[in-house]
Amino acid sequence: MVSGSLSATKPSGLTRKQQALLDREQELIAIAFEVVKREGFTGLTMDKVAAASSYSKGTVYNHFTSKEDLIAALATKALSQEIAMFKRASAFKGNNREKLLAVHVAYALFCCLEPALSNCVLSCRTPAVTEKSSEKRLAAMNSLEAELLSLGDQIMELGAARGEVDMSGSIPATSIVFANWAMGFGANALFNSASESGAVVRVQETCENPILDCINLLLDGVGWKPLSTEFNYQETWQRVLDEIFPEEAAFIRQSKSL
Repeated sequence: MVSGSLSATKPSGLTRKQQALLDREQELIAIAFEVVKREGFTGLTMDKVAAASSYSKGTVYNHFTSKEDLIAALATKALSQEIAMFKRASAFKGNNREKLLAVHVAYALFCCLEPALSNCVLSCRTPAVTEKSSEKRLAAMNSLEAELLSLGDQIMELGAARGEVDMSGSIPATSIVFANWAMGFGANALFNSASESGAVVRVQETCENPILDCINLLLDGVGWKPLSTEFNYQETWQRVLDEIFPEEAAFIRQSKSL
């Protein structure tokens, strides 16, 4: 995935009719994605999706119970893409803090490549969306979210098992995983959506890699070794780009130079 890809893994053993329905649903999700990229979530309507497709509005409603259900479908796509990138990142060869950093690099890349989808993951959890989404769609989101969290849990467990981070204190592992998600989401959202903010401008002028600084503040704070005063994590960040995500990094560099 380098730009705007919404491809899905197709289940095997489907009948021709089932495959046709799945393909049509993916087509409608892709159309909805383009509407969101142009007009934001407030601009997404079932009428616009139908108008941009070769199907009637009734057919669109056969696949999605509401606009909110369609947003939830976009969120499942976003989570699937995030998980795929996080799995690649967690295979990085290094200590467990480096592996966690690699996941942060993956998330930063995803937010740059797919800003609409990255915002969708949070939007889909608001009551306005969940109350009008189908049970099938919510179950799919919950399953993917659990898989995503398990990746963070595994890195935490390995770090603790190898003595890199001490989990015997009062802060549970779940809080550290949550803090990483909260910091990653907030920092990337600010850099991508509020780039003209004075706080963002000044930190970009004075810091080589502000997001990495935030990660180091968090992980140094819980004593995850090696500390940033003992290890060059900027070098790790660059290695992740070069070794795990060279195509994505090159695409972003090219886009910014246009």
